[in-house]
Amino acid sequence: MKRKNILFLTARFPFPLIGGDRIKSFHLLKHLSKKHDITLISCIHGEAPTPERLKPLTELGIKVHTVTVTPFKNGLRCIKTFWTNLPLEIAFYDDPAFHEIVQREIREQSFDLLIAFFMRTAEYIKHIPIPKLLIAEDCRVLYQSRSVSTTSNIVQKFIRSWEVMKLKSYEPSIIEQFDCVTCVTETDIRAMQESKPNAQYALLTNGIDLAAMPASSEEQLRTRKGIVFIGLLQVHANEMMALHIANDMFPSIRNAIPNTTLSIVGSDPGKAILELEGNGISIHPNVDIIEDHYYNAAIFLHPHKGASGIQNKALQALAMGCALITTKSGSQGIPIVHGEHAFIAQNDQEMSHYAIELLNNDELRICMAMNGRRLIEEHFSWDAIFNELDTITSDLWSKDKERT
Repeated sequence: MKRKNILFLTARFPFPLIGGDRIKSFHLLKHLSKKHDITLISCIHGEAPTPERLKPLTELGIKVHTVTVTPFKNGLRCIKTFWTNLPLEIAFYDDPAFHEIVQREIREQSFDLLIAFFMRTAEYIKHIPIPKLLIAEDCRVLYQSRSVSTTSNIVQKFIRSWEVMKLKSYEPSIIEQFDCVTCVTETDIRAMQESKPNAQYALLTNGIDLAAMPASSEEQLRTRKGIVFIGLLQVHANEMMALHIANDMFPSIRNAIPNTTLSIVGSDPGKAILELEGNGISIHPNVDIIEDHYYNAAIFLHPHKGASGIQNKALQALAMGCALITTKSGSQGIPIVHGEHAFIAQNDQEMSHYAIELLNNDELRICMAMNGRRLIEEHFSWDAIFNELDTITSDLWSKDKERT
């Protein structure tokens, strides 16, 4: 196929590879750049990027433009939600500088495809008459609706209820502007179809770099100890999960198995997390090699509630040989067979019980860890994701050719 020219938009700069959205957008860009010419326009949070930070993208031959986002400046833009149809999360990223760069690149280049990664960048290209792909990842109405039902914080509940109200009109209106919309799970696609049944949808799940996360041998799995939770700890949902494990589950597990340890690992933990240190709990902030903490742990506890999409931390735990204990929502989009690849707990008591069972039964834990790894190899390799993406883009170009 002749090289195409693609404009790719992201709400977060795809490097460093911290967070599921950065990991996925980087790998998709890397793959597309092998066959096509790519222009990336991306928001970057904080200071303007150094040449060193741009290097992983520019070395791939990608032309990069960035727009700096600051919480105060962009937060003020959220006021627009009161007199426009924009939800807060869309208004926050509706930046005039970003619009200007998009319009300039559209004028100066002839693009064959426009890709918005996340709905937060869809505003910039929604009316441009070029084949358009929205990599939405999840149904935002579903995500915010579940968040409303699971949060007990009054302020959070009000904000998320406002988002649900706005998204119920905004999401279907933006979907109809795109030639194809992708999500990471069939559940998210079905939720979108409820409001916009005739749009074109495709499954584009998340991938795991299997070479960077090699499988553990049975002997290596046998030496593993303790429980781990890993996540971006400045993210409220992750902070709540870590606190929930430490305060509501770990005491009963440690009471049953006194030498059990819990490691909480991730970036920028707040005071509440740091104060957990002691009595078998260790906090590891901003580590250089996060994979080491997966490979040292016997069990990954993941008391996920609400939200939508697919949980990258669950995929990574399975890939690196942790016996996974999660919830129904935490396993969404992953074809887990309960008791074979992981345990899916219905409540806190079950989660603690399964942890005690696995810590007392190495053979069951090792068997589950090996089954979990095979599940990732079969369904979540990046090669499989790239094949899905190539099929989607080829179909878009074929349909565009038929129209012209």
